[in-house]
Amino acid sequence: MRVTPLGIGTYTYQDVLLRTVSGRIILPVYVSLGQSTGPNDVKPAASGKLVNGQWVSTAAHFFDPHFSASYVCYPDDDGRTWQRSRDGELIILMDWNVSYRYTDEPTVTEVTPGRLLMFIRNELGRVFQAWSEDNGETWSRLQPTSLASSTVPAQIRTLTNGHLLAVWNQESEEEIKQGYNRTRISSAISRNGGSVGVFPERRIHARRDACGTGADSSSTSGRVPL
Repeated sequence: MRVTPLGIGTYTYQDVLLRTVSGRIILPVYVSLGQSTGPNDVKPAASGKLVNGQWVSTAAHFFDPHFSASYVCYPDDDGRTWQRSRDGELIILMDWNVSYRYTDEPTVTEVTPGRLLMFIRNELGRVFQAWSEDNGETWSRLQPTSLASSTVPAQIRTLTNGHLLAVWNQESEEEIKQGYNRTRISSAISRNGGSVGVFPERRIHARRDACGTGADSSSTSGRVPL
C-alpha cells in the first residue's frame, strides 16, 4: 500500500520514528519539489568563505533550490498498512496573500497521550512547531517558537520525567559573515509541556576555521523561552 506520492521524492530525518502510548507508530516525512538548478540555471552556490584570497567550502551542505512540505505517516497495525495525516502537508503560511515558506526534516514527540508536538526545519531563523491533538491525524498551523535557529533540523524528545528536551543549531550574524555554518549546538528544557515560558538552556559552542585549525569551545548558561 503506497501512501507517498509517485514521482516525488519523499524523505525522513534520521531517528524520528516514534511509537505513542496507544501503540501507533508515527513517521514524520517531507516531500521535495522542483528543479535542481538555481536562478538562471546557475549551479547552486557552496557555503564557505575567502581564505587568503581563495574560496574555501566550510560545509558539505549547499544551497537547495527545492521546495519542500511535511506530513506524517502512521499505521495502527505495527507497520502492515499505513495512512497519512488527513489535513494536508505542513508549510509555513505567511499571510492571506498566500506567501509561504518551505518545511522539511520534521521531528515529533508525544507530550501527553495522543497530544504530539512537531519541530520543523525552515529558513526563517526560528524553530517552528505544530501540535496534533488526535495522535498525528491532523495538525495545527505551524508557528514560530522563540528558539533562534540556523537553517537546520532540530530534535525534540520527551524525557522520562515528562520534561521536553530540544536540541538544535544556531549562529549569530557575525558568525554567518565569517563563513561559519551550524556552529553552535544548543539545548533547552521545557518543564510545562512545550507551552510558552522560560527554561534553562545550556549551549555547547565549538567551531573550526575553514583550514581545519584553530578550534575553540566554550559553554554558557542562559534562559530562553521554548
